[in-house]
Amino acid sequence: VFLHRKFLNKTFPTTMAIGKNKRVSKGGKRGSKKKVVEPMAKKEWFDVVAPKNFKNRQIAKSLCNKTIGIRTVADNMKGRVYEANLADLDSNNTKDQPFKKMRLQVQELQGRNMLTTFHSMEMTTDKIRSLFRKWCTMIESVVDAQTKDGYTIRVFVVAFTTRQKGQLSKNCYAAGKLESWVRLRITKMIKKRVASVSLNRVVSLLAHDILSDSLMERCNPIIPLRDLKVYKAKVIRSPKIDTQKVLDLHGKVPESMEDKPRIVETAPVAAAAAAP
Repeated sequence: VFLHRKFLNKTFPTTMAIGKNKRVSKGGKRGSKKKVVEPMAKKEWFDVVAPKNFKNRQIAKSLCNKTIGIRTVADNMKGRVYEANLADLDSNNTKDQPFKKMRLQVQELQGRNMLTTFHSMEMTTDKIRSLFRKWCTMIESVVDAQTKDGYTIRVFVVAFTTRQKGQLSKNCYAAGKLESWVRLRITKMIKKRVASVSLNRVVSLLAHDILSDSLMERCNPIIPLRDLKVYKAKVIRSPKIDTQKVLDLHGKVPESMEDKPRIVETAPVAAAAAAP
């Protein structure tokens, strides 16, 4: 290795110069320890309120940070989506209520109540898979319909063919023309029905199987069907959010107890031990 003569008699330090890295040699910056603050002291409790077409209005409780600077509580809350089972919302276990999941989105804040609107509905996976059988045709249809108050809802429908009375063949496959006919009738009926009612009424039609029962009644003469279900529905476009419209969807809002002071109860054993 060739070295220049000016480096031959020069010694190089093997250790780092003191004072270069202050955090390592002097133990870091002094006085930089943050104060430990209880995280729950910055939060408040709120009640999640469902629209008036459900029996049980207060469906959940949620936490949110208090207003700090320009970031208000309403900004933190709006847009949150909460999921609840339809059987819990309606206190009803008949038909398919236990197998439907309702999602509600927060739109307004009134005191300690979070006012929600319909976001989407979906049938549970186990229920959908239990509908499948061999030797039949599955007919699916996706329909976009607009409600009377300006919401656009996408509805997903599924139906299965079944054997006719007295049929000897074990299969019941549908012809392509009949499938198209069924899809066309489903599309026309959903668009016509949804266009004449508001969002709350559409949710009732979907939740209580009123829409699917009427579709089954009208499509069954074309080809024998079984298990015609609206397995999913979601809002894909909504009008500009108006506070008055949200209040109309809710009607009388139940009173929230979260803004009242909490009463801390003492345990009976601790109270007895503290007594003289």
